[in-house]
Amino acid sequence: MTAPSPMPQGSYTPPPAEPVSKSSSRRNLIIAGALAGGGCFLVLLVVLVLVIVLVMRGGGGTAAGADGEESSIASLSPEEQATALVADYFDALSTGDAENALELLGPQDDPDITTLPVEAYSQALELAPVAEVEVGTPVLDESGLISGEVPVTFTVGEQTVSDAYSVHDYDDDGVLELTGSGADETVPDNVTGLDTTLNGVEVTAGQRVLLLPGGYELAYGSEHFAPTSTDPLLVGEQYGHVDWPDPELTEDGQTAFRGAVQEAVDACLTETTLAAGCGMTPVPETSNDGWTMVEDTVQRSISEDTQRTIDTMEGTPSYDEPTYVEGSSIGTVETTIECTKDDQKGTCELWLGGGMGRPHVDMSDPELPVTWG
Repeated sequence: MTAPSPMPQGSYTPPPAEPVSKSSSRRNLIIAGALAGGGCFLVLLVVLVLVIVLVMRGGGGTAAGADGEESSIASLSPEEQATALVADYFDALSTGDAENALELLGPQDDPDITTLPVEAYSQALELAPVAEVEVGTPVLDESGLISGEVPVTFTVGEQTVSDAYSVHDYDDDGVLELTGSGADETVPDNVTGLDTTLNGVEVTAGQRVLLLPGGYELAYGSEHFAPTSTDPLLVGEQYGHVDWPDPELTEDGQTAFRGAVQEAVDACLTETTLAAGCGMTPVPETSNDGWTMVEDTVQRSISEDTQRTIDTMEGTPSYDEPTYVEGSSIGTVETTIECTKDDQKGTCELWLGGGMGRPHVDMSDPELPVTWG
């Protein structure tokens, strides 16, 4: 009997593995894929939750705290919120950031109030900068929906302004909002028909516009007219009075006005009929002592003093229709007429009623028509 041969050290041959069916292999792949997919889905859920949390935490509005870092405005006390709202608004104004100032105000509730383009407000803050801002202690009423006022003093241009800005928690969510900020100004009637602009933006008489603190340059596109003052309109208090200057004729406008009046006067003086224009009373057909006036024989003329009145006349725009410009009374017209009485012929002279009226020129019409009053 022979002994078995020893196996070589360090080598081992495992028994053959059982064959794996194709269906089992497919199930294993599906399970592995599902586990991997589930892991990705869980990661996506976690990311989504984090995004939602961050958005919700940042949606309450922010305000600068004492250390200069932003914090949720909802976490501030009502007094801190009110102070931060007004302080942030005036920070935007004083740095010339009109866009941010408008955002802090929020949309206007009244659809009849026109908000100008941001460029107009940026120019306003350049023409009359806001400076030396001091925000006072808020006075709040917390008995119901929190509301109150925040006093503030500041300068706009060279004008010192004291005002109070209102805050209100309209929807009872613990977050205050600025209310009623900016001046609600109505464009006056004395700019009717003058193609008026404020800082380059066209406005019309009767229009309500929102004006932030600052300076507004008033200009007319209508020929022959200019404001009586070239200084910007200063806007400070929210409910203060804006001093709109009256329109006046430019030198070229005055020249055009006098030229129209002179042309009308010359036409009236050439009339030989008993009735004539320019506001003159018609020559009566008969005199008190029985003389009969002869038609088409009237001669009219004016003195040097009357001519000087026309040459130096100053046209004044009407308030509610400034393109309708009024002059002063011209004065007496010397009038003679051929007349007859029985078999006599002579020249009669009109002593009373020969004067011209007061001229009015429609400067909106290129023909510059003249009427008389």
